[in-house]
Amino acid sequence: MLAFALTFLCAPQEPAAPLEPVTVVSASGHFRAEIARAKGQERVPDALARWTLSVHPNPPLESGEPRWSASYPHRATPRWHLLSDDGLAFVSVDRAYSESRELLSIWRTGERKAELSAAELDLDRGRAGRPADGEWLAPDAPPALRWGETAAGPQAFLALVTKRGEERFVDLARGAASRTLGEVSEPWAEPPASRAGKPGLQVGLPDRCTLPRSIHWGETLEVRVDGHHATPNWMFVGFELARDPEEPGTLVLTPVSAPPPQGTVQATVLQDFSAVARIRGLMPGRYKLRLERFVRPDERFEFEVLPARPYLELRRRGGIAGIDESLRVYPSGVVVDEWTSPPRDPARAYRMLSLAEAERLVDAARTLKSGTEPRSTTGADLLRCRITVFDEVGPRSREFDGVGVQGPERQLLDLLVR
Repeated sequence: MLAFALTFLCAPQEPAAPLEPVTVVSASGHFRAEIARAKGQERVPDALARWTLSVHPNPPLESGEPRWSASYPHRATPRWHLLSDDGLAFVSVDRAYSESRELLSIWRTGERKAELSAAELDLDRGRAGRPADGEWLAPDAPPALRWGETAAGPQAFLALVTKRGEERFVDLARGAASRTLGEVSEPWAEPPASRAGKPGLQVGLPDRCTLPRSIHWGETLEVRVDGHHATPNWMFVGFELARDPEEPGTLVLTPVSAPPPQGTVQATVLQDFSAVARIRGLMPGRYKLRLERFVRPDERFEFEVLPARPYLELRRRGGIAGIDESLRVYPSGVVVDEWTSPPRDPARAYRMLSLAEAERLVDAARTLKSGTEPRSTTGADLLRCRITVFDEVGPRSREFDGVGVQGPERQLLDLLVR
């Protein structure tokens, strides 16, 4: 055994491949990441050298300064490298599977945000379908960056497909892995109450209900409920919220009250109550709300949850082609382009504004005034546009015909319409 070990140690070894600098450009082309030796490390052996990850605008700033930088553990093992379109996140994914070290790492604005192992990605040898030291991802579906909708607006996700076809998505803002692209949540109501936890509670008798027709994702739906109690001295304590099992798009809101404390002086007057249910966690979509024990039991209150509130929204309708298009622009510079008519694949597309484009958009939006231009009588097929800006001044909208318009309206159309 000792002789075998000595023979192995004395045998000529293949020299390790030198580590080379790496350059990665984001899909948007607006940012560039570089992995290079840190200053003063040019003559240090690879195994001991320190490396730096730096992200620059593309083209670079006049000063040459990076947008952000971080220390990077450069290794000779094969990796995929990806840079998000917004330049905020850098991802490295190891090609070879391992259960003893992380499979992917995320750097974000100068910090190592997350390191995810096979367990944290919910993988195992049997389901991932690859040898212990081989590639673990599908060969025809390398890691890719995709935009997903969240309550804070569109965010970048890392999309992975294993050799067995299982999908995993990693939120690059939080460093969390899941099986779905984008954010998923279930609604709840505040203040909460539970008849199951406290059997002595009872349902109040609501007489009136008011709520907004729409909110944006991430905002709270406030439902005002006015009613009374069938028994004197009862006190409102909170709300229960559940989905109607027969109508999943219908939420059932139940006002709950508690009996008077024992030993207290009891009045004989029926008491009214007025309360606000704050419903959080609602995802985009159209909903109906049913109020338990409402005076009109068959009535449903309808409302809509829109995507996360953007900085600017452009809606275009009409024209000879019957266009129906909605564009949302977020403070991060992400543009979401959604088509209803004519049909287009994909129906929803994402892109990034460059830094110069974002500055021009903000300048034009600031000079936009509220109002509606008279509809033109020279053509019945003109394209009607509506721009709404959500900024510190508050929402303001401008409606106009898309043909021949000038000023900030034309600047915004030229920046956004592709």
